[in-house]
Amino acid sequence: MSASFTMASQAANVLWRILTWPARVSAARRTMSELARMSDFELRDIGLTRSDINDATALPLDDDPSSLLVRRRAWRAPIPGREADLAA
Repeated sequence: MSASFTMASQAANVLWRILTWPARVSAARRTMSELARMSDFELRDIGLTRSDINDATALPLDDDPSSLLVRRRAWRAPIPGREADLAA
């Protein structure tokens, strides 16, 4: 690949991100609104808490809230092969 092709490709990627930014922000806001309408029980069922939703909605507009929610859910996920000690 030539350097000019790589630079043109990078410029096209930047332009694409700029042009699609409003649609991505709108979709993220719609999703966050749907999550905010869920009950605490429903959120717990998918591995999230009300605090997670509040933290995700407080992010700057150019941050993707889904990455925060995925990290929070993974942090709470049980470790496979490790059984809970119910007697403790």
